Amino acid sequence: MKLKSKPLALAMLSGALLLSACSSNSGDQAGQASGSNGSDGKQVTLNTVFLGSSWGQATQELAKEYEKETGVKVNVELVGRDVIYQKLALSIAGQANYDLFNVDYNWIPEFASTGSLLPLDDYLKKNNVDTSKYLPRALALSQWNDKNGSFGEGGTIYGLPQSIHPQLLWYRSDLFNDPQIKEEFKAKYGYDLIPPKDMKQFRDAAEFFNGKEYNGQKLYGWAAQASKGFGNVHTWLTFMYSNGADVIDWNTMTSSLSTPQAIEATKTWVDLLQYSPPGINDYTFAEVATDAAQGKLAMAIHWSWSAFEVDNPQTSKTVGKWDFVQVPAMKSSTPHIGGWSIVAPKSTKNPDEAVKFMIWLENKQNDVRQATMGGGDPVREESYSDPALTNELIEGTDVKKYRRYEALQEAMKTAKARPFFPQEEKWESFVSEYLSAAQLKTMSVEDALKKADEAVNKMLKK
Repeated sequence: MKLKSKPLALAMLSGALLLSACSSNSGDQAGQASGSNGSDGKQVTLNTVFLGSSWGQATQELAKEYEKETGVKVNVELVGRDVIYQKLALSIAGQANYDLFNVDYNWIPEFASTGSLLPLDDYLKKNNVDTSKYLPRALALSQWNDKNGSFGEGGTIYGLPQSIHPQLLWYRSDLFNDPQIKEEFKAKYGYDLIPPKDMKQFRDAAEFFNGKEYNGQKLYGWAAQASKGFGNVHTWLTFMYSNGADVIDWNTMTSSLSTPQAIEATKTWVDLLQYSPPGINDYTFAEVATDAAQGKLAMAIHWSWSAFEVDNPQTSKTVGKWDFVQVPAMKSSTPHIGGWSIVAPKSTKNPDEAVKFMIWLENKQNDVRQATMGGGDPVREESYSDPALTNELIEGTDVKKYRRYEALQEAMKTAKARPFFPQEEKWESFVSEYLSAAQLKTMSVEDALKKADEAVNKMLKK
């Protein structure tokens, strides 16, 4: 997931940060730093850069505890996504002094392919870190085996995952369980209204709810990110992957956007946009979450982690009313996954201490603590059965705060990353342009995908 530094988005993220009262003295043995002095006897200071999101804020708070425990000072800069990339590039070039970076996972193949990131396998082994404790697809976001399209195939570990968020189908349980609504739906479509499992059910539900008024609020069928410049790509990929399509033929390294499966998936997505709010083609992360919280939507295809925004009593009119299931299947349910990892540039002057802090931050206790602080969905398997999360209720209700976790765990069995290769960011910018043309109907889906194929193939030959 690409988070832009929008004031609204950051305000909502900041509002979700809850400071934990838990002690960190129970950290994994593998995650304990061993001292505060470097080889020259001076205090070690780690300079780090994290996204200005809730998990970056959680890191900033936890870093204070780490210094008290170990004597190692950790400076945490919170900045926007683009600034992270710039600072990482400067650090790699030797023009800045940083030890750790919070990165969008699609950068890992790009920087690992040039030998710019610190390989972690030996460091993790030395610190007795059991990587099998991580959700396999979460860890895979930080692995690269020098092979294009190799997500999930293992390889060198270049970072530890910090936050994951596969796309889920969000639906308003109060609407779907309303007896009158259920009766009206069955009369119109001939079957019971349920959370959609396939695209036919999803289209029917989107059509049915779109324009309906409920408790004085006009509803729209669904929403998702659809803005040009990555947002539309991220939603469209869930439709592509769920229809068995891939975006590149990895054997020939040619674009595969105009296959029958890709055309069908894209037409389905474009057709469904008619049941979304006005202006949907400009919707970013923030607009989807805001509309859901304000009760304007019956459904959404959105990131799992963002669910905290609809349960915030200070900003949401739909607290406790959303539930979560797998994205609707075409041939399968295969959601696009978002996630952020922590990496060290090879240029770090403190590799041992940098890795120790990374391990500590992502140990068993702190994976849970970051979640309770609003820092994102956990990356370790065991965290999803931790009572601190499974028993937590939304304040003032009997609704489970982390009720999305069951759907999230299921999604993480099939979730698929953006195309895993060094040119991914550039690939997105090309494809997003042509998807936008299909959305706005300035091109047919077939023509847009054909043009996208041509642009991508030209890029791949350079």
